[in-house]
Parts: sequence; structure tokens; C-alpha cells
Amino acid sequence: MKGIIILASALLSAMITTAQVASMRVVQASYSAVDPDAAGPANGSVVFKFEIMASAVILADGIGLSVAFQSANLMETPTNTVVPLGPLAVAVATGWMQQVDGRSGIDIGPPIVSYGGRDLDKRMVVSFNMPPNGTLMTVPTVWAPYCQVTYWTKSSSTPEGGYVINEPGVIAANNEISSDGGLTIFPMQSLNLNGPAALGSAVAPVLFSRFDAGCTNTATVISWTTQQEINSNRFELEKSDDGISWINFSSIPAAGNSALPRNYQQIDLGGGAARYRVKHVDKDGQFIYTDVARTNCPASNITSLLYPVPARDLLNVVIKSDRSTNTQLMIYDFQGKLVIQLSAKILKGTNNFRINITRLAAGEYVLRSNDPIPNLNKVFTVTR
Repeated sequence: MKGIIILASALLSAMITTAQVASMRVVQASYSAVDPDAAGPANGSVVFKFEIMASAVILADGIGLSVAFQSANLMETPTNTVVPLGPLAVAVATGWMQQVDGRSGIDIGPPIVSYGGRDLDKRMVVSFNMPPNGTLMTVPTVWAPYCQVTYWTKSSSTPEGGYVINEPGVIAANNEISSDGGLTIFPMQSLNLNGPAALGSAVAPVLFSRFDAGCTNTATVISWTTQQEINSNRFELEKSDDGISWINFSSIPAAGNSALPRNYQQIDLGGGAARYRVKHVDKDGQFIYTDVARTNCPASNITSLLYPVPARDLLNVVIKSDRSTNTQLMIYDFQGKLVIQLSAKILKGTNNFRINITRLAAGEYVLRSNDPIPNLNKVFTVTR
């Protein structure tokens, strides 16, 4: 039997949408290469979960979650394996009702949809609804698990379960959160839209727990936190003025493998109305995007910035230039000795450089360049 997973909202009577943002993502929780019933055609099983967050707390009275997938690689289990998690588990314990439709798969199309170059042909729908006088469910402002599903995998090559994606609410109306007795709905955005989640033994997920962009007195600060990294290579920070054309703003090395939260930060001195997103690229070349963050920060009147201050292992150098040039970035100690020198290609706009300073002793140093643009002559401190 072939399967798909779509979790659907039963509150289709909702009449009002809001500008508030709710987002959902699908991530793999576990994988087993053991044939679950030793009878084929399945050769393993996979558990994947849905995680949800909102830009402001939502008190929900219903939720619909959906996922599209490749039926050639996934099949449904003999019994329903939809399990509520986190705040949804609390709500279900107080009487919320679950409805699952199309566990064996509802046909998509024709035509079959394609995301990130992956063709998906099936969907499955599940909805959770609050009974009269029930308890509202809280949707927080950080990623929280809400539901997990077990499916059987059929492929003999990786990824054994193929690819899945939760389509955004503007495409699949079932993907939404209901509030105010169904009068307010929040169509959910999809974090995986340009990079469907792979399921199987070779899956290397990076879980984002935070992504923000905000203004300071001197710059736009873009920051994010990963909850987990496996097989991660780099993060590419992208910027757009219109949400259509994107430029690669900066590339930041990733942790590779990490089970601990890790914080990342980049600075833009350009200002103005802009959109930012982070593209994570793993060591196999696969990638996913974060949601898009918008800012309208005033343009900075400074042309260079160093952070953090004081520095310990890495010194971040931000340079804003009105033209492209090649230069040398040079670090001198306070005796005037050149201790670090590296070539830097500066492009028009904001440039971010990371200098490894782990071999420098604690003390004060000066960063300079051999080109009048940028005119660098900045003192910074290294602490140990």
C-alpha cells in the first residue's frame, strides 16, 4: 500500500486572516532499517514530527497539519500512528478530537507538485479540534513539537523514505491554525518549501530554533540559533529588496556535528527595507531555507565594524564599501609587529570577514588595511 501524510484543519469555516505569522516544519525524529513486519515490501520505518511556532503567542482552538510525500518510498502503517506532542498532547488530554483522513494517500494533481526538484504525488490530512468549553492550546514563539507520525519506508537506497514537505497554507488550505472560535485563521508558512525533508539513514538535519533580524543604532543584526546540527557545512546569508531576487550576503562555516544549541550572527551596515533568509547547506550539497525576516533599519553612517568586543577566538570584520576592491587585512600588536595578514576581496555593499585569532595572546591589537577604501585603523582587545 502506498501512503502520504497530510494533516488537515477541520475549521474551514474560519473567515478572517491576520498578518501574524505562523510557521511549520517537518523533521525526522528517528529511522530503523528493520522490516517492521518481516513481510515486505517495507524495509524499514521512519518517525517524523511537525514543529510549529508563531511570531506572537496564539491561543488556538483548532489546528490542521499536512504533508505531501513520495508514495514510491513511503507506505502507511496498518494502524493510525499519529501521536500528539507538546502543547497539542496537553490539549488532547483535555478532550481535543483528532481526525485522520487519507493515510494511504490522497492524489496530488495532476500535475504532480515539485519542490526543490523533488516530485511529490500524495498527501495525508489530520486535524485536531477543541470541544465546546475545552481548553485552548498555546502556540509559542519558539519551535515546539506538536505531532509525530510513523510510516514504513520502501526504498533500498538513501533516502529510504524519500522526501516530504508541509506545504504552506496559501497552497494547502488545511495547513492553518484556528482561533477565536474559528473567526481568525493563521495560514502556516513552510520552512522546508525550497528543500523538502529527506527521510532515512543518511538524513542530516539541522534544526533551527531561532531566526531574527533587527535594528541597532549602527547596523542591522541577523542572528539564528541551531538546536542540532548533523553533517552541516555552512550557512549562506541571503538578502533581497523585493523578495524575488536574492543575493548571497555572507557565508558562515557551520558546526559540522553538534547536539548543543549554537548561536550565529551577522551584521549588515546597508540598512533600508530588506528581507533576509539563511540557507543551510550540508556536506552532501543538500540545503534548506529558514523563513524570511524583514527589517527597515536606518542606513549606518559607519563604514566598518568589529565584533565581538572583546574577541576570543574569532574576530568578525564588517566593511561597507561603495565599490569593489582587493585589499590586505593586517593585524598588528602594540609593539607594531605584524601578526596576521590575509587577502580580502571587497565587493560593493556590506562585506563580512571572519579572522581566526586563536593564536594571539591576550592584549590590544590594531586592524588596518593597505587600501584607502576601506580606511581601517581599528583597535580591538583579545581576551583569554
